[in-house]
Amino acid sequence: MNISPLHSVIVNAVVEKDGKILVSQRSYEEEHQPGKWTIPGGKIEITQGDVFNIVEKTCSREVEEETGVKIKDDIRLITNNTFIRSNGQHVIALICLCHWASGKAKALEDTADVKWISENEIDSLDFSPNVNVYLHRGFQVIQTF
Repeated sequence: MNISPLHSVIVNAVVEKDGKILVSQRSYEEEHQPGKWTIPGGKIEITQGDVFNIVEKTCSREVEEETGVKIKDDIRLITNNTFIRSNGQHVIALICLCHWASGKAKALEDTADVKWISENEIDSLDFSPNVNVYLHRGFQVIQTF
């Protein structure tokens, strides 16, 4: 019997490049929200001795694993969200603004497609819940630079 932990912390990356944000489409084989558009991210996984800057490390790892893009070390928390999954697990979602450092975006792990979008393209894609809110917040923060 596989029991989910009571809490889970996830990090999602709003990756900016030239005023656009990187979005990815979930694989159609994904159990959760297959085919929906989202932003790169994943669970914080702490391995022995790997606790400092875990949010930054998770952002970097997930963005590169899912899209092939490397991000700069300058990562900033821009919003957060919590929700309860159908199995009762309480999820804490941290959404961070990150900046492109190198690499060409491509669909990799658990990803069907990727693209860089401007704010006026948000409504044209079918996003997972709350992702459009994260994107609007990301564009709002980008405009303050």
